[in-house]
Amino acid sequence: MQFANLFLIRVLQTIVVIWVVVSIVFVVSRLIGNPETSLMPWDATNEDYERIREKLGLNDPMIVQYGKFLGDAVQGDLGFSYHRTGPAIDIVADKVLGTVKLTAAGLVVALGLGLPLGVFAALRRGSPMDWLARLIAVFGQATPSFWLGLMLIFFLATKVSWFPTAGSEGFRSLVLPAFALGLLSAAGFMRLTRSGMIDVMNTDFIRTARAKGLNERTVILRHGLRHALIPVMTILGIELGRLIAGSVIIEVVFSWPGIGRLMIESILQSDYPTVQAGLVVIAASITLGNLIVDMTYRVIDPRIRMAAL
Repeated sequence: MQFANLFLIRVLQTIVVIWVVVSIVFVVSRLIGNPETSLMPWDATNEDYERIREKLGLNDPMIVQYGKFLGDAVQGDLGFSYHRTGPAIDIVADKVLGTVKLTAAGLVVALGLGLPLGVFAALRRGSPMDWLARLIAVFGQATPSFWLGLMLIFFLATKVSWFPTAGSEGFRSLVLPAFALGLLSAAGFMRLTRSGMIDVMNTDFIRTARAKGLNERTVILRHGLRHALIPVMTILGIELGRLIAGSVIIEVVFSWPGIGRLMIESILQSDYPTVQAGLVVIAASITLGNLIVDMTYRVIDPRIRMAAL
């Protein structure tokens, strides 16, 4: 019963977070943006500007606009795009798959690099492999993803033509943006896995497993790594949110068709409905990811699972 209550609290927190994020974007966008300037020709008169503002409802007081927005949002209506044809949420939905593919690929890179490097570094502590793994971690945490993306394009796409410079045509187009997106998270996973494995491999239950005659691979993977993953799962939700947010700039660098690139274009055009719809989807994705990780964490760690029952 306590687990169900905890789940309900997390869901309510998710709704509150989405509401706060979208409300902030609603206010800030209307304070700094002027969509009518991008909708009217250069020789438009003041009367033309007033007419388009009246049509878009921008002449209403801010609180009235906000009330209309919330009322429509509750019904699933986030408005129509100012510069594209159709409802804003449908336009964003068309780009969801691209962002999901990029984020998932970035997570695969982060876990695929971070976990093995962390395990090898811990088992060969002080060796050249350990130093190399830690050097990669420092490089990954110190390198801005947009700069790394530009360097990957310059050396691997332009100089040697191993990968496309931009676009989303096939698997090869996904390799460079996924690596640029996932390297920072891989560094964090590596450091946590290394420290976790060092602590776990010196515990009594590991010595007991070896004394029972289990082979070293079983001891490491079934007993050591499982417990070392607990701190990794703790930050997985945070890193998942960072990957989703980081995909915005990576999509721009690699001209990847996703929500992030769409939002940047919409911000430059002061396309309020599209920006708000994109923020709703991104905020919901991040909070939902954290919710799933939080629940999974309780499955991995029996102590937390028993405390919740």
